[in-house]
Amino acid sequence: MTAKTKKTESQSGIISSQPGIQITNCKKGGVGKTLLSKLKAAYCLESGLDFYAVDADRQESFLKAYPEFALPSRFSELDKNLKIPDQILDWALEKLVILDLPGNVEEGFNHWLTSSDILEASRDLGVEIQNWYVIDDSAECYEGLLRTLDFIGNNAIHILVRNLGRCEEWLSFDEFITPKLISEYRLKVIDLPKLRLDTATTVYKNALSFTEARRYSGFSTAQLAGLRGYMRRAYSVLESAGFTVENLRLN
Repeated sequence: MTAKTKKTESQSGIISSQPGIQITNCKKGGVGKTLLSKLKAAYCLESGLDFYAVDADRQESFLKAYPEFALPSRFSELDKNLKIPDQILDWALEKLVILDLPGNVEEGFNHWLTSSDILEASRDLGVEIQNWYVIDDSAECYEGLLRTLDFIGNNAIHILVRNLGRCEEWLSFDEFITPKLISEYRLKVIDLPKLRLDTATTVYKNALSFTEARRYSGFSTAQLAGLRGYMRRAYSVLESAGFTVENLRLN
């Protein structure tokens, strides 16, 4: 795929997006990373915003939900296959890239960032990197976040996403996420609302996009109504963190 540095809004009504990479991140699995990525993809589709969805997980849950928009990538055997993740930067020169990371690629992903000088290259090319870090209240999540903040520093915008669907009590939050830490990394903290458990399980097991979920015949009327309400609340949270058409569209 050939990278481009200029795009204009197409006559079909698709809204061209700014160059950028938004990483859905956490070193722990099962915290809701793909859920967040799916919500972002649904928001873009409903808003008419052009984007790439990149799935780095071997389970390919994001890819299966959005096969017409999603592209696969891997962060393994990097010494042999650096050209595979390097494509992400090429794609990000064309439009917004939503990158869904699995929980087991911290070393490989960091290796890619350093060996290819991705952070510096992105800055030079005008490609904004955002690190959306999804957590529950476990020490594993907080410790992974601290390592990521230390590694990336202020070379990216950091958004900390507390997934209320995975955890309702945040007893350790103030211990790890101090005012000093928030100030040092200009950390934005948002709360992703809770999706009804049986609905969330069905969406996950069937690799449904949220577009498909809203017309899924297996859901009751109450589930469908609850899903619509959930998406409205989730979109509002995303917008509070700057994920809006106005901020993402190509000026």
